Amino acid sequence: MLEDGPPLIRPVPATGDVDSALQWVGGLGGVEGVVTKPGLPYVPGCGSGWLKWRRMHTSEAAVLGVSGRTPATQCLILGLPRADGRMRAVGVSLPLAQTVRSELVPLLEPAGEDQAELPGTVGGLPGADPVRYRPVIASVVVEIEADQRRPLEFGRFRHRPRVRRVRGDMTVEDLPSAP
Repeated sequence: MLEDGPPLIRPVPATGDVDSALQWVGGLGGVEGVVTKPGLPYVPGCGSGWLKWRRMHTSEAAVLGVSGRTPATQCLILGLPRADGRMRAVGVSLPLAQTVRSELVPLLEPAGEDQAELPGTVGGLPGADPVRYRPVIASVVVEIEADQRRPLEFGRFRHRPRVRRVRGDMTVEDLPSAP
């Protein structure tokens, strides 16, 4: 039925063998993970018992700003340099771990007094609410963990990356260009 369907919709194999399923991740061109189903039908909005495993990748990004009102909700606006030298926002991180937040505080320098706003597409899905944040001078590089090697969908990471650590050994000039 899907043989002549659009390229974004395609069937993938199914197996009960965990080792075979894990070999498919990355080998099927665009398959980002494995979904396990314990024999129950999927019920939208309900805990159906389905689990998803994604291969995670690490990369680096510049810190462009900070969002969130409380320490528990603070996250980073992440960016990569564009070909013209300006920065492009490529995602919003998950809330920061206390150890990362403590290391970042003395390194970040505000870039003006005003708040800025990103379109919802950068921080979520198309049509999502804009993300308000405090811009900082883009001089700090962090290592992130995401389920994509590079920001692809709409020029941003599809899911919110986790900030693993500050990369004091890198500068913004060391970062690859944004797509």
